[in-house]
Amino acid sequence: MRIGAKYDGTTERVGALLNKVPIPVGLSMFGMPTARAVQAGQRLGIFRELAAGPATAAELAQKLGLRDEGTRRLLDALCVTDTVKLVSGDRYELTRRSRKWLDPSSDEYVGGFIADNHHYWEWWAGLEELVKDGRSVEMHDRPADDPYWASYITGQYQLARLSSDRVAKVVALEKNATSLLDVAGGHGEFSMALCRRHPDLRATIVDLPGSARIGREIVAEAGMAEWVSYLESDMFEADLGGPHDGALCFNIVHHLSPESARRLFARVGEALRPGAPLCVLDLFDRQPGKQPDTGSMLGLFFHLTSGADTYTADEVSDWMASSGFDAPRRRTIPELPGLAILRAERA
Repeated sequence: MRIGAKYDGTTERVGALLNKVPIPVGLSMFGMPTARAVQAGQRLGIFRELAAGPATAAELAQKLGLRDEGTRRLLDALCVTDTVKLVSGDRYELTRRSRKWLDPSSDEYVGGFIADNHHYWEWWAGLEELVKDGRSVEMHDRPADDPYWASYITGQYQLARLSSDRVAKVVALEKNATSLLDVAGGHGEFSMALCRRHPDLRATIVDLPGSARIGREIVAEAGMAEWVSYLESDMFEADLGGPHDGALCFNIVHHLSPESARRLFARVGEALRPGAPLCVLDLFDRQPGKQPDTGSMLGLFFHLTSGADTYTADEVSDWMASSGFDAPRRRTIPELPGLAILRAERA
């Protein structure tokens, strides 16, 4: 896939190849190797080395402990994806476009997220069982010390940095807000963005121990530990404190049943002062009768990884209204294609 593309598939050259064969055949022939080549380039350290300057396949292989021939063939495949390019005869370098996303020194670096996508490969292998028998993957049911948490939360943090400032504006807390509740806030980037916007604000993130452990490290490294703290607990059992001046429920509703979502909204509402906003960021399902779009792929992924569903914005709005909130308003974020924010104030 093109690094940083909004779910738009392969590059022009791969696209030209796809046009010569039936679409299902083309996707099988080129889609899977394209994704794996990019993942391997990140996981093997090839992109990190190329960020420092051009190199031959042999030089990269020697430095990273790889085979010359395998390295060359991987680099050639990455040229087809427009991730790297061949220069000066036999030397390779990152393209200008991919450097933005793959150079560790870039503020928009997402290499950790790409590396974490390696886990998805095994999950997608169970797609037939999901469709036939309803067997899904539970991606959050892991011990707190599982290395998976570092890969997962760090990758999500890198993605969140791309949109957090815009999201903080949409959340629109009052200028004098001092307390924020962030449910399942994981990496803490959205809470940090709001605290940067409101100097007197302090945020409490409620999340599972494995997620909170990595989130604390991210927050501390960002120098925001004074403003953002963690409460390790189940969101349905934790003392949510309050009254807070706002609350976030980001990317969690699609993991819940309708009954659980309403219960969560009611609990959050009790922890908010009157007039304080609850903001729900999620992928919302298409309205009945409308054509599926790229969000449908994410909807299938969420169903695969938790057995849950995506819901329409109208459904979630109704649950928020029945849980003590005013009618929600919907806002989209250009940096988050397919997702939206529902913002509602406690009645």
